[in-house]
Amino acid sequence: MNRQSCRSRVSAPALGLAWVALMGAGPPRAEAQAGDAMAFVRVTGDVRAEFVGVWRRAIVREDVEVSTGSGFVIAPSGLILTSHHVVDDAPTVKAVGGQEAEITLDNRRVEVFLGGARGGAFEAHVVATDSELDLAVLQVAAVDLPYVPFGDSDATEPGRPVRVLGFPFGRQVEVGRSPGAAAPPGVTVTSGSLSATRADDEGATRYLQTDASVNPGSSGGPMIDEDGYAVGVVRMKLAREATSPGAGFGVPINLVKDFLEAHGLLGQLPVERLRRGVVHTLDWKGVAIELPDGYQDTSRRRLFVDTGEEAEGVSLRLGRVATPWSVGELEEALLGGQAWPGFVPGPAGKGRPRTGGKGAVLGSARGERPDGRGFRVEYGLVDLGAEKIVARYLGAPDALAFNLSLVRRSLETLEARPLLTDEVRAPLRATFELAAYPGGAAGRVPLPSAWSREPAFRASCSRVPGAEAGLAASPAGDFTVVLRALRWTEGALRPAAVARACDPMARVEDPSYGGRFRRLGVPTGVWGAFVERPGEVLLLEVEAPEDKLPFLRDLYAEWLERVAR
Repeated sequence: MNRQSCRSRVSAPALGLAWVALMGAGPPRAEAQAGDAMAFVRVTGDVRAEFVGVWRRAIVREDVEVSTGSGFVIAPSGLILTSHHVVDDAPTVKAVGGQEAEITLDNRRVEVFLGGARGGAFEAHVVATDSELDLAVLQVAAVDLPYVPFGDSDATEPGRPVRVLGFPFGRQVEVGRSPGAAAPPGVTVTSGSLSATRADDEGATRYLQTDASVNPGSSGGPMIDEDGYAVGVVRMKLAREATSPGAGFGVPINLVKDFLEAHGLLGQLPVERLRRGVVHTLDWKGVAIELPDGYQDTSRRRLFVDTGEEAEGVSLRLGRVATPWSVGELEEALLGGQAWPGFVPGPAGKGRPRTGGKGAVLGSARGERPDGRGFRVEYGLVDLGAEKIVARYLGAPDALAFNLSLVRRSLETLEARPLLTDEVRAPLRATFELAAYPGGAAGRVPLPSAWSREPAFRASCSRVPGAEAGLAASPAGDFTVVLRALRWTEGALRPAAVARACDPMARVEDPSYGGRFRRLGVPTGVWGAFVERPGEVLLLEVEAPEDKLPFLRDLYAEWLERVAR
């Protein structure tokens, strides 16, 4: 068994033949290829073979095609990734005709042939190399090129399908063409599976192993997963003979990311890389989760965690809900785009579920936004009995795929404790105190002391316009019971008209309403009443499961009386 780097190279005994074949050939022309982002890499130059023996002699062949290999565009700005050994110009020592010779290359030129509408032949410059990883980056003078997006090799799983794209054996595979034809070959695509991951001495993933066919000339081509993302770069294969079947190996794409970053090139990729952060323990909200570096919870609501829209295009939203539904029933409702507005921008097709431990279910889903753009979501659901924790990372498919292992790790760290620790089962009584609206808004409103408070701007009735300021309060042990006070300046709305919009039975002289609905399988009721005071209009709402509303009647009446004084 031997290791073969997958570079299609002209051997020293054939130098003369290769030189003659290329003499007088016109410039190579690009041909349509299956993968428009694939690059056929060709290295030419003046080859000098110096023999050391009884007599020292040298043979020089000019303008020889020294090697060919595979590569692929990784950024629209003309960055191309390939293997270091494809473009390596270091002197080598080989046995030629039974004699040892030092082979050197002068006047090296690297050409790249791209397919597609923006394809053609380009002179390429080597801008970064790493001989240990066997990686090289080329730059061509082109823009808006199609590219192969990166996946996340740490999220790959043995047994999953992969494809290998490249140019094995260079032009030799074009058996239908005339000998000496200079046109680049078409892309070869082989299918297989990810057989295993191979670790280095420190236990980190060093190679991805595949049973997809890999041969000389495949070096530098992408190993692509079933979703079309590059998870590795073809490096070598283990085989007894060059053409015999054997295990192929690729450099994991996450090592490629490290390599690009070390050379200041990662920023040219269309997607930014998230970094591992620290565990955020949010005691008031009863959750703890490891967030990506730089992510912070911006929500002031007790039942929600929200990182907002990130520059990287990936956002986290986490919520707590009370529902009798099973995790599976809740999952179906969430992916339907209805149960929790904003969980997904539209209906999403569920991917393979995964068990997250600690009573959690992890999953993936994809869908399309109303504007036609695709999205991807990675989510986690934690079952706390009567409560469920719902967390999801949402973003563009390429952004999620690029950072998949970090996002999944974050969801796997999610821990939560119940907040429904003292549910309302008897008539409530409370001591009221004046509370200021958040954000410096004018005015104060009576609310039960010792209750949990948070900002509020929306009423339970969707016909009520957004408020200028507001507060919501719940008993510490029962978040399903909510008193909500919303405020507008005087004249900002017509209370009687809004009340009738919420409840056709509402009276003009008494702008109040009632309603009922089902939220995640829980029959829920709401009472609302408008109170007009000098300079302002208030809406006082109480919302709770229907079986708890009777216990709030006296408390709600007392609240209305205090506010109206």
